[in-house]
Amino acid sequence: MSIQVVDRIGDVKIYGGGHPGGKGAGLVKINECSINKAHKLRTRILTTTFYDRFLELDGRLGPDELETISSILHKLEGMPISVRSSATNEAWVGPAGKGSVHAGENTSFMLPNNHPDLERRFQQFIQAVSFIYRDFIARQPPDSREKMAIVVNPIPGITDVTDAGPVYYPLISGVANSYFFHAIRTQDPDEGFARIAFGHGYATVLDDFPVMSMATIRKPLPVRYFGKGQKYFYAINLRKNEGLRGEELETMSRLHLRFASQRHLNRLGLSGGRVTFEDVIEKDAFGFRSQLSEIMETVSAKISSHFQIEFVFNIKNGGSDSEKGTFHVVQLTELPKLKFEKVHIPDLIKHVYLSSGSLQGHGIKKNISHAVVVSPFMYQKEMHDRVRRELARINSDMKRMNRTYLVIVPGRLGSGNRNWGIQADFGDVDGAAAIFEYGVDIAGRSEPVAEKNSSRGGIYGSHFLYMIQGGFDEERKRVQTRMYGTQGTHFLTNLVSNNVIYSYLTPNRDVIDPWFFQPPKEGGVPYVLKFPVPVTIYADSMNQDCRLIAEKG
Repeated sequence: MSIQVVDRIGDVKIYGGGHPGGKGAGLVKINECSINKAHKLRTRILTTTFYDRFLELDGRLGPDELETISSILHKLEGMPISVRSSATNEAWVGPAGKGSVHAGENTSFMLPNNHPDLERRFQQFIQAVSFIYRDFIARQPPDSREKMAIVVNPIPGITDVTDAGPVYYPLISGVANSYFFHAIRTQDPDEGFARIAFGHGYATVLDDFPVMSMATIRKPLPVRYFGKGQKYFYAINLRKNEGLRGEELETMSRLHLRFASQRHLNRLGLSGGRVTFEDVIEKDAFGFRSQLSEIMETVSAKISSHFQIEFVFNIKNGGSDSEKGTFHVVQLTELPKLKFEKVHIPDLIKHVYLSSGSLQGHGIKKNISHAVVVSPFMYQKEMHDRVRRELARINSDMKRMNRTYLVIVPGRLGSGNRNWGIQADFGDVDGAAAIFEYGVDIAGRSEPVAEKNSSRGGIYGSHFLYMIQGGFDEERKRVQTRMYGTQGTHFLTNLVSNNVIYSYLTPNRDVIDPWFFQPPKEGGVPYVLKFPVPVTIYADSMNQDCRLIAEKG
């Protein structure tokens, strides 16, 4: 075999002389960190050399590449595997030494890897690789210099024989960030936050049903602050072990908790038919909280920037509750460290277009000329696909014309649940200087309420507003508004990493000029407004103060 193979610490093998991509580079670094509380994850990386060869052969892999993939499959036989995209633009620092994070934008596959015929398993593996490449190629602009690597890992977890068929999943999956942007006064933001879920990690990054939050990691607040618990979960369907159609989630099943083994749920904590993780988070059951804290501290000591990890946690079957579970870190994303310099908001103000007390991102953004608005009074869920396409088209036009703009949308932008908002990718809005999420549900409903035959198109809570119903007191509500929403998702990671100002407007508290909801005569949904004079965003995340103003000349 003529393909170069490089062995790295912790059973990492890199195939080919190209770039390992964002995920690949992160996993190499994680395996070199010597984290006592995290077990090493076997990692095989097909560098961008394989992608180059795929392009050279017009969408095929050559004999050497196929032989390499076959050898990997033989070594990882016996448990489900992930075949994940690892594009060069998925890391903050790319091959040229700079870049931005575009996480979660490319296709990956979770393969059962259990068919009795090895050739069937091999063909499904090859299909996964080919679909990842083709999907990436289709998404690239003509002048793109980005490339695709692929990361292959076994998936630590358990097999569960359910009424829905045999499935496989980790007991706990999670996303943990080193910095908590919405810490309250009694919390240290450097203690980070986490989102954790029962089952496969898609639940933590897709944001299509509630999971549990942990803020901060070291000193978490009671879980009762963060909702009623999780009632759905993702698992690999072990019967989907032959061909692929090219859809990322086609081997996954989204199931109600009633399909999961009760013995596993009881160990994690159940209340009202939902898993709450109360003992795991608050009482450090199975050493979960203490081990996660140590993992974050170890990584932080070796990385100068903020970061995000994705992890899985499993408990030995039949072990006692006093035994510690096992962590595997499955991804590391380095995030650019924001400079929290003092933001001085000028006294001479011509007009305040909006102000908000809840935001992420920091700094001053000048010369914003346009606003792209999806009005909550006009939007209906049936418009979703067209509105998303229009947002992407406008974004492309604005970047081409070098115009700086902001976005105002109802509900939650980037959510995987269309009932909560518009399911956009970061690439659909990556030219925006700021995103403001707004709604008309000042009652704080439990979720957005669709209204048929209504000119308003339905009731959409602002980004976190629909989640705060039921708080026992104002402090609890403030905590809830800081932790729900897209915290921990790929969409949020991309916004934070690229310092897009990101704010949610509470209608009964924050200020927004009705001018935004006055579409031009030819305006549809969305519509574009031009400010009479360029405006400036002042975003002070330290004091949670964001204002969009026109300054006096």
